[in-house]
Amino acid sequence: MFAVILLWAALQAALPQGSQPEVVSPQVLQHVQAGLKAKKEGNLDAAIQEFQQVVALAPKLAAAHMNLGAAYYEKRDYANAAVALSKALDLKPDLIGAHGMVGVALLAQGYVEKAIPHLERAEMINVLGVALLEAGRISEAVEKLEAALQKQPGDPDLLYYLGQAFGRLSGQAFDQLFAQHPDSPRARQVRAENHAAMGRREAAEKEFRTMLEVKPDLRGIHLALGELYLSAADFDKAESEFRAELKLSPGSASAQYRMGAVLLKKGQIREARTHLERANQLKPEMPETLYEMGKAAALDGDVATAERALLRVSELEGSGALAESAHLQLAQLYRKQGKVVEADKHVRKLRELQLSRQPFAPPVR
Repeated sequence: MFAVILLWAALQAALPQGSQPEVVSPQVLQHVQAGLKAKKEGNLDAAIQEFQQVVALAPKLAAAHMNLGAAYYEKRDYANAAVALSKALDLKPDLIGAHGMVGVALLAQGYVEKAIPHLERAEMINVLGVALLEAGRISEAVEKLEAALQKQPGDPDLLYYLGQAFGRLSGQAFDQLFAQHPDSPRARQVRAENHAAMGRREAAEKEFRTMLEVKPDLRGIHLALGELYLSAADFDKAESEFRAELKLSPGSASAQYRMGAVLLKKGQIREARTHLERANQLKPEMPETLYEMGKAAALDGDVATAERALLRVSELEGSGALAESAHLQLAQLYRKQGKVVEADKHVRKLRELQLSRQPFAPPVR
């Protein structure tokens, strides 16, 4: 991870600032070369012994301590690594590589506060973000982790820690909300959403209704109620709530989409298409909207629109339940037209996707 310079010039450069160059004996160089060779061969114990000899013979050389620390670090002996690297930094404070290693070594042992200054000096924003998170400095952690993720897109560790940071930040905000405004509409909304997530529909509905009594023009509440009824297959009540949401927020793509979806379930195809097309205009190329548009168009006999929408879903999603459903719909669409080759192609693709899923995932029916 860190370049360790061990040549003659580096040994001289690693002396404390302001000191006179020390004559490095052939014996020191012999141990350096032996240590490097052992380290390259993966024999870290032998490398450590050689670098210990270098430290004993040239105790004022920062590079000697740094390389001993680096060998301990590679062995994951973080306690000894931190000691050796700290000595190197006492002798030469501007060794950036040593700052990075000692920061990681300290963090690995749980010395978070001591690790942070070293990680800042080394500009190791990924590890620094983790350290700040552990130190409870959540906002700073989010900033560093987001910056690190821009440099390493999709990194699973960074995604995990960023998710942890956002979760804690969210928790802090909600704790403050409940402590200072326990009966406010927003506090009730959080409780209602938690009830809904746990499947406690009646409790969630009660909280949502209480919110509307206090603040009837609060956007998103009718939408949440509609989703609650939709999940219970109470399509009439769901439709009523989605219509109420659209009166408050006609520019909401989510409300337009939900209205279209529930109308489609009720068989009101033409009106469903109107709302789904509006949702797609407001927020283009959302796979869920396109899928419902494709289904509605197929039921309405608009084969070209159905085909176009469903093919786009398969392109956008690639895999997953929605992609599988799109391939199933396309297979049925083509079979009705007598296009057996195209239908079979999508059936094969559907089976491939189903086989590639985890064993516990249920197949699309």
